[in-house]
Order: sequence, then structure tokens, then C-alpha cells
Amino acid sequence: MTTDKRAVLVLGMHRSGTSALTRIINLMCFSAPKTLMAATEANEAGFWESEVFMDLDERILKACGHKWSSRKRLQEDAMAVARRTGLLEEVRRALANEYGDAPDIVLKDPRISRLMAIYGPVLKEAGYRILPLLALRNPVEVAASLTKRDGFDLGKGLGIWLRYTLDSEIATRGMPRTVISFDGLMGDWRSTMERAARQLGEPWPQLPPESLAEIDGTLKPNLRHHALPPPSRTSWRGLLAAQTYDAMQRLMVDPQDRAACRRLDLIRAVFRPL
Repeated sequence: MTTDKRAVLVLGMHRSGTSALTRIINLMCFSAPKTLMAATEANEAGFWESEVFMDLDERILKACGHKWSSRKRLQEDAMAVARRTGLLEEVRRALANEYGDAPDIVLKDPRISRLMAIYGPVLKEAGYRILPLLALRNPVEVAASLTKRDGFDLGKGLGIWLRYTLDSEIATRGMPRTVISFDGLMGDWRSTMERAARQLGEPWPQLPPESLAEIDGTLKPNLRHHALPPPSRTSWRGLLAAQTYDAMQRLMVDPQDRAACRRLDLIRAVFRPL
């Protein structure tokens, strides 16, 4: 059975342009959640994500023995944990309360990259067709941003980037999906989103000039605080991050590229942070 309801899921690591991407999708007539997080000094343009989902997802991770910055894979089945703790019902209620009966929605909390085992079934249960957008940014730039905001060292930042990137990729493999690079979004958002529409098989609505102008205004040069070279392959974590970044760039061209997926499977198998 097909459905006309669509949920764009913006997945990927924190500090990867997910906020700007979410705002673009919102301006393309996809409803944002009701309870938006306030802008901060670290993200002056706003996060475009729900405080409700952020808090709920952090509680789910905690119930699984993790937090947003954990690098280890989830050992317990997240759906089983959510069901046992009553958090699954909270996800269902949050979806209904934050979006009401909106037919087209955009949902972003980077933690969902690690919790697709919950959100996939809940969204389908609510009648939504899921359209995953995987945000991709040079992991060294992400790690540098985390260093500035959270005080993490480069190795920890690369490890968190690896965890989110690997988890979001495997969770969406086989689904219609698209990978959106931060560089592509900043350089030419129109052609980037046209490619996304082709790969998803979902045309975006025709936008009036004022919406196009607002999107242009959203993508200001000051969104990029770091322009850095890709990871050095001289360390083990740098090598894994570089190879993951290369494979994800191949998925930009073909979202189901078999060689890239095999490479990511190998990286996932050997990435075992302490």
C-alpha cells in the first residue's frame, strides 16, 4: 500500500550542515516540528529540530547505556529497550504532538542516525513514507567544530563522526536515499537538491521566488567556520574516517554503490572504539 504522507529524515553527524539542510526542506513545504530549539551562539541560524525529540532521544540512548557522544555500537536492541521502558510510546506521542496531521514533515535530530530501529517503524506505523537525507561533511571539519564547542580532541571527534555516519548508512541501505554534502549544499544547493529529488524519486514542489531567496539567504558563508583538508591516513582512526568519507562520496553518485557498501561493512567490522 502506498501513502501520500512523506517524512524527510535528515540524518548524519552533528555539525555536518544538518540544520541548514533541514531549513531548506522546511522551506520546500515540509512541516517542521512545533517545539523548535532556540538558536545559540554555536548555531545562530537555528537548529530546526525539536527540543522534545532531542530530550527523548538522549533518554533512549541513556537507557541503552549510551549518550550522544558515545562511539561504541549499541549492544542492546534499541526498539526492545524503548518498548520495555515506555519510551516507544513517548516517541509515538511526540510525533503526533509535534506534527499533528501534517502530510509532509521534516524530522531532524542527529541521534536518530543511531535510533532508526525505532523511528523507521514508528513513522511507517503513522502512515509516512520515509525519505532519508544523509548529511555528509569532511570529518576533520566536524571534529574541529566539536573541539571548539565541546572541547573534544581530534580522535574523539573522528570517532563520533564514524559512529553516526556508519549507523545512518547501514540503517538506510536498500531504501531510496540520498547523500547531501555540506560542500555541495553551500556551493550549489539547487543542483544538489535536484540530484536528491532524482535519487529519492520524489520531486520537490515548485517554489515561489521569495522562498528561493530565503533559501539563498539561509546558506550564508559564515556557516562554514572551518575549511580543512580531509583526514590524515597516518593514524588508524584517521584512516578509517578517510575511507568512510571516500565511500560516502561514492554513495552521493549511486546511493546503493555495492563496492562502497562493502567497504563500509569492512570499516564497521573493524571500528571497535574502547
